[in-house]
Amino acid sequence: MKLTVTGRNIDITDGIREHLQTKMDKTIKELVDKADIHVALHVEKHRHFAEITVKTKGFTVHGTDETEDLYVSMDNALVKVEKQLRKHREKSQDLRNKKGSQSKDQNQD
Repeated sequence: MKLTVTGRNIDITDGIREHLQTKMDKTIKELVDKADIHVALHVEKHRHFAEITVKTKGFTVHGTDETEDLYVSMDNALVKVEKQLRKHREKSQDLRNKKGSQSKDQNQD
């Protein structure tokens, strides 16, 4: 997994990097080797924005969130990305099952 963290109007500390790394290790386990993850954090007055983009072979997932706490914004954006990844994985699994049952039907004819 290639993790890139950028900040606008904010310094990216080791604590922020470690927080992101531990959260992503827990939530995005299956994409560890083949994912390119870009996290953009920025601050405007008391609004903290987190944008997470996960690029893998074949598709891209994007999640954003805005709150008054930076860590909450990162966690919420990560939850959104995780939901999208889960939905994509379920769709591809259903498609594989559907194709498999169709090929069995054709073999029986």
